[in-house]
Amino acid sequence: MHKQFMIGLHGLQLSEQEKAWLRDKPPLGVILFARNIESPEQVKALLSEVRAHTGQETWAAIDEEGGRVNRMPWEPFSGRKHAAEYGRMFELDARKAMLEVFEDACQIGHALQELGFTHNCAPVLDVYVEGGHNIIGERSYGSNVEVIAALGAACTHGLQTAGVEAVGKHFPGHGRADADSHLAVPVVDAPLEILLEEANVFELLISQDLHHIMTAHVTYSAIDKHIATFSSYWLKDILKTHFSFQGKIWSDDLCMKGAGTDVKKAAELAQHAGCDVLLVCDPEGVASIYA
Repeated sequence: MHKQFMIGLHGLQLSEQEKAWLRDKPPLGVILFARNIESPEQVKALLSEVRAHTGQETWAAIDEEGGRVNRMPWEPFSGRKHAAEYGRMFELDARKAMLEVFEDACQIGHALQELGFTHNCAPVLDVYVEGGHNIIGERSYGSNVEVIAALGAACTHGLQTAGVEAVGKHFPGHGRADADSHLAVPVVDAPLEILLEEANVFELLISQDLHHIMTAHVTYSAIDKHIATFSSYWLKDILKTHFSFQGKIWSDDLCMKGAGTDVKKAAELAQHAGCDVLLVCDPEGVASIYA
């Protein structure tokens, strides 16, 4: 099962414990956060060090969405537009907005690849819903499914053109959530018909060659009592069967409160529901998995 994990690291270089874990039970990959980032040289060295223990095929991911979700405080990563700004631009000039998103993603993709990254956890494909928790807010391209799909496809293709895989998120949609799933379990009580309408963004992107999709730690009470990450209805029936998705399903971070407090249990539930990639971002969670 360790071959399904994407793990977070403790600091700017590997600890002796991390070296032993990576060598003895190589994960599928690593994901970096601000705590792991100091300079381009250091990031490059850290990812090289990881692969020296695990092998060259190891994935490396990061969240570089633009706007406020930005891990690397230097160009071209810093000072990028929020997704919502492109959404507003689209209303005025759709072609220009799509081209700008594509070019921005292409530039970011090249810079990521240069540092050793293989995946970027973007684009955000959540539909903005008035009254939803602001954890999504400006990270969404807007409230129109077709607009989000058009801009999301431009972002996906820009990254892919640069040789980096896009990870669309958060299936089936986090926009209506009433809480931040880092801190609580959001519950959405909208009827299935509306949820599927909004999840249609993902179906449109699948037809545009999106190969990786991340789940939402949100309970959709009209469907079942599980968060989508633990729901075989959402992951197997809808995503794999109904939407014909053949790529990789990523869990959101299993250390988030939305997934409960037992990381090992969360990993089992996510895997059972249909997740192919298990994200464990906190060092304490990684330690409990390797224990």
